[in-house]
Amino acid sequence: MTQEKFSEKCGLSTDNYRNLEYNRHSPKSSTIDKICAAFNLTPLELLRYGSEKSSDIEQITDSLVGLSDTQIKLIKDFIKLIRNYSL
Repeated sequence: MTQEKFSEKCGLSTDNYRNLEYNRHSPKSSTIDKICAAFNLTPLELLRYGSEKSSDIEQITDSLVGLSDTQIKLIKDFIKLIRNYSL
């Protein structure tokens, strides 16, 4: 999608969109709301869009719910072990 079409769909000026795309400005909450409305997304979905890593982390985090303190400690120790392991 071109910058012009995206801007039009979201009700933004093309200059405003370019500034966001090139990280010249941070979006206002009203801008985020416009983008979300245009693409039928929640702000959280927008932030996660295209991020497989975030999705993987979310799945891992969800799987930790309900584990005991001992189980959580084992997982933390395992993560440390993995980080120290060199291939």
